[in-house]
Amino acid sequence: MVGQDFRHALRAGNRVYGTLITSTSPKMFDSVLSLGLDFVFFCAEHVAYNPETLSWMCRAFKAAGINPVVRILEPSPFLATQALDAGACSVLVPYVEEVEDVLALVGAVKYRPLKGKKLQRILHGDETLSAEMQAYVLSHNRHNSLLINIESPEGVKNLDAFLSIPSLDGPGVDGIVLGPHDLSTSHEMPEKYVSKEFLALSRGIIQRTRAQGIAAGGHTGFRNSVELSMDWAQHGANIILHCSDMFFSADKAQQDFNRIKNSLGQSENTSTSQESI
Repeated sequence: MVGQDFRHALRAGNRVYGTLITSTSPKMFDSVLSLGLDFVFFCAEHVAYNPETLSWMCRAFKAAGINPVVRILEPSPFLATQALDAGACSVLVPYVEEVEDVLALVGAVKYRPLKGKKLQRILHGDETLSAEMQAYVLSHNRHNSLLINIESPEGVKNLDAFLSIPSLDGPGVDGIVLGPHDLSTSHEMPEKYVSKEFLALSRGIIQRTRAQGIAAGGHTGFRNSVELSMDWAQHGANIILHCSDMFFSADKAQQDFNRIKNSLGQSENTSTSQESI
């Protein structure tokens, strides 16, 4: 499910499953293929990938039929086009708060290679593309999709405005992805992911987005997070972006070593990393 097929799945409300890949080892590739995922997520905001390696990884997974999603560093149309040029099919943009930023990102992802003042006039409705140019732009960008992170009170407040921005063939924003760490912190309930208040907030954003026919989900980028992924899915999320390769590895290693220790009568290790992405 790559490119246009992935975007169609989002718009149809189908569930799509993926995880964060932090390892650049070629051996990781075959292991990930065996999981039967719809997409892989590369976080260039928080993970130190070599740009050339990231580009190869995007292209390898794309060739294998798995949609590569790249999160850029900030809400920048220039970084968005750079990610697409590197091989991403979908761009995820962190900590989005301003309507003008989303408009510019829609321009970068859905109207390439138009740019500059001409693109601004088109996005603001001051200029209309010819039929020939519309057909060209649609064809040129048919495999691109735009996802945005909702992670702050300002982002929540402007959500409806973000979702109402059009492109030439439907919504400009193809999906929203909650960032629970920043979302909880910005609402002054840091990491209280199972509190009634946070669950009400996050479920409400998902349901509000899905009611407008836009895909929604969240990235549970911390250990022992499957319950939150399940909760969001049960409350309407169709972007299931669960955990990461490094946390899956840590959880499985801890389980196995504790089984070995138990068999020898030794006490278990119950410590967990507090890191999140």
